[in-house]
Amino acid sequence: MRNRTVKGAVASEHIVQFFDTDESRAQNVAIFLAQGYAAGEPMVVIARPSSWAAIIEPLEELGVPVGEATASGMLVVKDAADTLRRLSRQGTPDPHLFEDVVGSAVTALAAKSGRRIRAYGEMVDMLALRSDFDDAIRLEALWNDLSERTPIFLLCGYSAAHFVATGTHRALMEICRAHTDVHRHAADPLADWVLTAAHNAPGCGSSLRH
Repeated sequence: MRNRTVKGAVASEHIVQFFDTDESRAQNVAIFLAQGYAAGEPMVVIARPSSWAAIIEPLEELGVPVGEATASGMLVVKDAADTLRRLSRQGTPDPHLFEDVVGSAVTALAAKSGRRIRAYGEMVDMLALRSDFDDAIRLEALWNDLSERTPIFLLCGYSAAHFVATGTHRALMEICRAHTDVHRHAADPLADWVLTAAHNAPGCGSSLRH
């Protein structure tokens, strides 16, 4: 796993979680964001509209006033498909466009608030859905570059179903290695299975935390 620190600031973290169901995704992301809200961290969400709609209710149940947080700028929500399109050149994530579309906005938000940014993203999941694993790994690297300059706690969410085929296991391990930690949850047995299978695959070994 990679370590991420920002000099003179709270350490950046970049975690990944693989979900079996939309319900598990919504609950786990809501908990992640609510923890950031409680810590006073501005929140950035880059998700599909359907995913965000499912996250709102559990997030409010955890005490986050979504409407209020959005109006105050404490919560920024972006459409994943639109954001991915804007930061890509000929279908591939581009470093300069990423900085223009995502990096500069996150850096400005961190500077304005004086706090680490709490972010959830699933653009990489959209790439994995298309079997564009190389581009997903490329986008993860761009987030890592940003995290070295700006304090950010990022959760990337993937569907475990993208990684059932044996041929995807090497990509899965590369994705895991791009993060500071890999989270697992009891509600996601398929995710646990694919992570274990990839870990045990020849040439794919890596330490995975629970």
